[in-house]
Amino acid sequence: MEEMPHITHERLSMESTQRARKSPEAFLASFNTSTVPSGPGCYIMLDFRGKPIYVGKAKDLRARIRNYIHDGDSRYSVKFLMQRVAHIDFLVTNTEKEALLLENSLIKQYKPRYNVRLKDDKTYISLRLNPHEDFPRFTVVRRYKKDGARYFGPYHSAASVRKTMRQIQRLFPLRTCSDHVLHNRTRPCLYYQMGQCSAPCVKYIDREAYHEIVNQVIMVLEGRNDELDKTLRQRIQEHSEALEFEKAAILRDRLMDLQHTVERQRTVAMAGAEDRDVFGLYNKATYTEIQILFYRGGRMTGGRNFSFQQREMPLDELLGSFLMQYYASGAVLPQEIILPLELEESDTLAEILSDQRGSRVQVLTPQRGEKLALVQIANRNAWHSFDEKQLADKANLDTLQQIQRVLQLPKLPERIECFDVSTIQGNKTVASMVVFEKAVASKARYRHYTIRQVEGQDDFAGMREALMRRYTRAIQENDLPDLVLIDGGKGQLNVASAVFQDLGLEDIPHASIAKSRPEDDGAHSPERFFLPGRMNPIVPPQNSPMVLLLARIRDEAHRFAITHHRKQRSKGTLRTSLTSIPGIGPQKARLLLNKMGSVAKIREAQVESLAALPGITKELAQTVHEHLNNKTKAM
Repeated sequence: MEEMPHITHERLSMESTQRARKSPEAFLASFNTSTVPSGPGCYIMLDFRGKPIYVGKAKDLRARIRNYIHDGDSRYSVKFLMQRVAHIDFLVTNTEKEALLLENSLIKQYKPRYNVRLKDDKTYISLRLNPHEDFPRFTVVRRYKKDGARYFGPYHSAASVRKTMRQIQRLFPLRTCSDHVLHNRTRPCLYYQMGQCSAPCVKYIDREAYHEIVNQVIMVLEGRNDELDKTLRQRIQEHSEALEFEKAAILRDRLMDLQHTVERQRTVAMAGAEDRDVFGLYNKATYTEIQILFYRGGRMTGGRNFSFQQREMPLDELLGSFLMQYYASGAVLPQEIILPLELEESDTLAEILSDQRGSRVQVLTPQRGEKLALVQIANRNAWHSFDEKQLADKANLDTLQQIQRVLQLPKLPERIECFDVSTIQGNKTVASMVVFEKAVASKARYRHYTIRQVEGQDDFAGMREALMRRYTRAIQENDLPDLVLIDGGKGQLNVASAVFQDLGLEDIPHASIAKSRPEDDGAHSPERFFLPGRMNPIVPPQNSPMVLLLARIRDEAHRFAITHHRKQRSKGTLRTSLTSIPGIGPQKARLLLNKMGSVAKIREAQVESLAALPGITKELAQTVHEHLNNKTKAM
């Protein structure tokens, strides 16, 4: 997406001496719309504290603000906003295109409460292939770049990509190895033996023949199956006439497999749908669901949905702002973008996206026909997604109410923080905190704690240090949860109670969960919950939603702690075994481990083998060999 620094604009602050000091009522009563500049630009609405709450754009600022101020716009969302506005700043631009780009930049900068903000989402998965390479291969990427490569997608999940890659590899013998492996292999790999690679690494296929296969794959991913069918039949005929029956048989088998694959997929094809993103909307009160359906090469390849709550902005402005942020985040741009409602800036948006794609992008709002039918499908999908989430929210609410009732909590545990401690053989003790908000993981709030003040294996002391550090800060930031869950039994709970008493947080709800374990008779003990001041544990029905949720939170804390502990141990091994060698830093140590497999294999390798690795000179290889072997003798 185009960046903002080169855009020329002028900032006009109305009533600067009284900036954001009036109440919304006083501001609206005294505001003079004739002082608002005409022409394109952006406006920043601020509340009585001077905090931006909404950023908008307009091709005529004066007309837009006059419409807002004098009740020309009767939409509830506009009236809601104006009841909270105590000041407006303006940024004048030269063109509507600059205004649209500036709005996107300002939303990222200020993060206004009532604008839609698309978080950085790294799930736009696509397949990348660079046809300019001698022997191209497919790679899975999450960002689109202007690098001359071809991008296919997006795919709605990693599972979809893996399935597509498996089909490609089964039908077309393209390499899967990295460039380094390609240039350094001396014999073909197992994939060649399986018939799933043409072994360009050892020159079993030339560049021209390899690119013929690449072109066939591109035809499949673009949906040009009829054209590929015709091409393969022609090539089979040519090989047969030249008495090259083995080559003809290979292409015949590929054609049959391809026909079988295409036949299974034909149910999802939709006539007339080429390279398009189709958007659907469902809106209820302040909740909005946006659905995107991806059509690539004549068939639907998947979809994505986005939910926005408590959004008090007009739907057309919400959709326009969403589109700018969505395509700026790395999503692959199609030839057509089909929308459910007309946008004032459709032409300008198309111009910006065309610049980004490097070829023409159409932004359409169909009124009839096949494309309108596609929008209606997307709208229905948005409604179904909203309905499913409402049901899920209701189920989560019921579960939280059950937790509140069974654990005797003073309020609904909308935010639960869970702690676990991990240590192996008494060293590198770490603690983890995971957070669930309204029964959904909030991974941005997850934290690791490297235990520094405890020597040896002492889980209780490690838990105390983690809790002290977390809740000392929580007190300062007024950021306390509704429930603290500790992985463990009565002992771990007593540690938490002591910490909270020391911090003056005796009233913070906390409990511990003791994991189910196998018993002598082959059965499993139940999940048990310990509460402060209660001798015996609470044992709810083991298949109840409450137990399933809290056990899942506990397991997530354990997984998060173990993952961090493994990273810590890996860093320690790397640091002591290899990076102590002169000339070997973390990068070269990682290279040696990746190429050789283990420190033992590095020790056993000949100097010449080590020197053949990229970045390893013969002198450095000699140093590594001598250091590791001398160390072994010393031991």
